[in-house]
Amino acid sequence: MPGGARLTERQSEVIAHVAAGRATKEIARLLGVSERAVTAVLSRLFRRYGVPNRAGLIAAVLVEQAGPASEFAAYENAPFMAAATAGPQHRYLFVNGLASQVAGRPAAALVGRTVAEVYPDIDPQFIGALDEVYRSGRPWGTANAPARFTHDDGTYRDTRLNLIFQPIRDQTGRVSGILHVGTELPD
Repeated sequence: MPGGARLTERQSEVIAHVAAGRATKEIARLLGVSERAVTAVLSRLFRRYGVPNRAGLIAAVLVEQAGPASEFAAYENAPFMAAATAGPQHRYLFVNGLASQVAGRPAAALVGRTVAEVYPDIDPQFIGALDEVYRSGRPWGTANAPARFTHDDGTYRDTRLNLIFQPIRDQTGRVSGILHVGTELPD
């Protein structure tokens, strides 16, 4: 938790609804509060975590709550892509169901391999971004980025993604990996 502070019950509820992909209006209705109240909670959370948007908030909270790769398993069925890599080679520790589906490969084909091994023709901007996040400890994000997923059989699928790379820190505060959070944009 930034500064060691805990989330309030209301903040936790709002984050859970955001992670489920709900809009502000729906969150307000479900919590029985005004949209303005939800927006105020979100604004405070964005400042607290130093993030610009909901995807960044989800990534920051996931990193804060997760430790070893097994703890990421809670996000297996999340309504957004989630993956975690370790080390400067960006070796996959975890890939959730939606990220696996978008990649067109089972998670077992990704976990234990590096991003470069899995995607030898990946756009260099993504590897550069991963390297920079690992080196600097600063999150990186992009919207509407073109991506090509080449499958083992040589076929490929082009898509567009919103992505956030959030540093994962060890107990000493050193960057030890990166959480990848994203959404695929509709055609």
